[in-house]
Amino acid sequence: MPGVIEAQGLSFKYTRTLVLENISFCIEEGDYVGLIGPNGGGKTTLLKLVLGLEKGAGKIKLFGVPQADFKEWQKIGYLAQKSPVSQTRFPVSVEEVVLMGLCYDSAHKEPTLANLKEVYRALRQTRTRDLAKRIFSDLSVGQQQRVLLARALVSKPRLLILDEPSAAMDAASRDMFFDLLGELNQKHGVTILLITHDTGEVGKYISKFMYIDKELVFFGDKQAFCQSKKVAEKLGSFAQHTIDHLHNNGHCPLGCQCEGVHGGVGHYAAHGAEAAHGGSTAPLKEKADRPTAEKTDAKAGAGFSAAGADAPSPAKDESHNAPALQPNADDIAPTQTADGGQK
Repeated sequence: MPGVIEAQGLSFKYTRTLVLENISFCIEEGDYVGLIGPNGGGKTTLLKLVLGLEKGAGKIKLFGVPQADFKEWQKIGYLAQKSPVSQTRFPVSVEEVVLMGLCYDSAHKEPTLANLKEVYRALRQTRTRDLAKRIFSDLSVGQQQRVLLARALVSKPRLLILDEPSAAMDAASRDMFFDLLGELNQKHGVTILLITHDTGEVGKYISKFMYIDKELVFFGDKQAFCQSKKVAEKLGSFAQHTIDHLHNNGHCPLGCQCEGVHGGVGHYAAHGAEAAHGGSTAPLKEKADRPTAEKTDAKAGAGFSAAGADAPSPAKDESHNAPALQPNADDIAPTQTADGGQK
């Protein structure tokens, strides 16, 4: 069975500056991949190569089809790091923003009733149905991101690509956003490739890590990430295992083997991560000869962010204060009148 994204030998340069070199991987259907790495490591460029927005060396296949021959772009939803829509004060409604995600056929110059039904389906899916008639630029950051996600989902994509979608969201909005992505992946089978620095949030759902720093440092599941010597060389062993514990509800995928493999560092990182995220703070059995300094350092590092990158300061966002939708409320899209209009 072909992968959703197959990349072989990808390389890219801006003039003489090397950005990516010899990147090869295969993302399979149903994967939820967290793409991490330092700022300037080439993560966004990699997404642009996959989407055909940049041209480099190497080969890419999408759903088993060479990128140059691929025509079914409606199978792919994309949420950019900075959307042009969110950078303007143009008075476009939320409904119209989501409509941008659909391609009309040549027989219709205006959206059809079927188009509008898809728009309202995507709005309900992202909990933004009550915002349909609002002006997009008047929304909070979290609300705007969920509307842009609705635009990416309106064509019912099988692959969703997102570039730091939670930047500038507050904590409650990030929770809501990543829970929604987890639902799309686990309940609807949408394959997801996501750049993020919010390792503690997205880690509840991802199935694989990809670490990019001009080259492919690592690609694999959580247990392999925890054991990877290359990742340890880049991050340091403590940071490596702190990330992994955050991605695994405060527990190392290696279980009791973590003590022997990592000399106990993983257990202290797990304990610190649990305490920092509201989990269990039950004391761990400690060896009598373990230095006190080690315990102090472990607690200090519990809030580590992936690859040491600095995430932007969260902007104020009141999206979580929006009234919750009642089940089946407003479930019907605008109806069509006898003269062909819509109300």
